[in-house]
Amino acid sequence: MKAMGIDVGGSGFRIGVFDTTTGALQGELERHQHASSTAPDAVLSALEIVLADLGWEGPIGMGFPGAVEAHSPITAPNLGQAWTSTDVKARLAPFHKGRFAMLNDADAVAEAERRFGAGHADASCVLTLTVGTGLGTTLHQDGRLVPNLEYGRWPHPSRPGMLEEHLSGRARTAEGLSLEQWAVRFQEGLSHLESRLRPDRIVLYGGIMEHWDALRSMLTTNAETVPAALTDTAGPLGAALAAVSAPHAL
Repeated sequence: MKAMGIDVGGSGFRIGVFDTTTGALQGELERHQHASSTAPDAVLSALEIVLADLGWEGPIGMGFPGAVEAHSPITAPNLGQAWTSTDVKARLAPFHKGRFAMLNDADAVAEAERRFGAGHADASCVLTLTVGTGLGTTLHQDGRLVPNLEYGRWPHPSRPGMLEEHLSGRARTAEGLSLEQWAVRFQEGLSHLESRLRPDRIVLYGGIMEHWDALRSMLTTNAETVPAALTDTAGPLGAALAAVSAPHAL
């Protein structure tokens, strides 16, 4: 089955159609920058224009940078509190005809990796870390997603602030850290998460993985640690997979 996958971020959104049986992208993955605002009306208006231009009617999944319950955002730390009182499903109803799913963006990445990426092998507890503007953290227990964990917002064990303030790609850029310096920071948080969660397998995803060949020797874990297999399609693909699993409201 084909489904539309959308990944909404702080600077824009990515959107594409996927074959959810194979995980293959159908056509192009489009990238759109937020024009002037991350307010719900501005972002959803832009999405409506894109969906109309594509002539899309069918399942739609959306990865969102915040906690999501019952396919609605309950936190939106990067996009603004107004999202928590916005009925996204109703707004996009002309395009999805009742087949809609919304989930945390890092959870969408982890689901795509589970199905079509690095996988879980024989591990019963898998931690997927999405390293980007923040730090997305997703746990699968015996193949089942534990949603909305957002462990990146945990306090750092030895530095002021939250884990993601020190482990994210944005932190590396903002502080001008070399790969080696950032790896020391990341190791601190990685060891903390591993000691608390005790995963059997850790999957690392994000732009920083382009340095994996160098980075792998700088990190130490008890769990098997592997790079994600998917690139920028992971978030939209995971959202599309959620859409075809959502109940169809007739």
